[in-house]
Amino acid sequence: MRRLLQFLYTYKAFVVFILLELISMTLIVHRERFVDRERYQDFFGAVIGKVLEVTSEIKNYPLLKAEHAKLLQDNAALRKQLLQRKKVTERLPGPASEQYDLIPARVINNSIMGAKNYITLNKGSLHGIAPGMGVVSAEGVVGKVKAVSDHYATVIPLLHTSMQVSAKLSNSGVLGTVHWSGKSPFQAHLLHVPRHVRIVPGDTVVASGYSATFWEGAVIGHVKQAVLRKEAHFYDIDLTLSTDFSTLQHVYIVKNALKPEKDALEQHTKRSYE
Repeated sequence: MRRLLQFLYTYKAFVVFILLELISMTLIVHRERFVDRERYQDFFGAVIGKVLEVTSEIKNYPLLKAEHAKLLQDNAALRKQLLQRKKVTERLPGPASEQYDLIPARVINNSIMGAKNYITLNKGSLHGIAPGMGVVSAEGVVGKVKAVSDHYATVIPLLHTSMQVSAKLSNSGVLGTVHWSGKSPFQAHLLHVPRHVRIVPGDTVVASGYSATFWEGAVIGHVKQAVLRKEAHFYDIDLTLSTDFSTLQHVYIVKNALKPEKDALEQHTKRSYE
């Protein structure tokens, strides 16, 4: 015992150094454990929060779906009111409160990469849909209903090489035809605009209303560039389409109450000249 005490006294500085090192290491280990514990708590807290968030979303999905359907119906009603006001303001013919009806629908299939693309909607004849009706999005013209079953409808969109829409430049009122070349899903062409017309990039191109498929003034796109080649009678006009078909999810089917009357009269007139 005496020798131990003598040893400790002789090497007291070294012994104190060793004790301080042990205390420091102990504190460091406990601190790391505390930090790791906090780190684990943060991690598991985030995981539990995400699980609760997903669970809440799953639980509320039916309610959100119903609210979204109601929102689409409300939007359709508001757009119908805007069309009615447009008819009254511009004194267009036809009963302003009856001519147009907008039926909301959801896109359940869509192709944009082919030359003859098509869209499938979740509404059909049981919902009042018929071939020949126009289809629009919140941004602009989409296409025309091709065929219907009880619960579904297929649509020929603007992104179809056989689709043509009677259009006009909104600034000048000059008529033309919108046609898709089969290339970019974001662009189309405006044909048959004569060379004497002044065209500015950014000009809005809208439906002419001649076909009764779309109301007059429905937006189709905007002029990207207009090229007038030497000795050409018409411009080469590229349009940026208003509707982004790559993200299209919800549309409105245009039901024009006066379209059957107009189509029948025009067909009768054509037959009378044959």
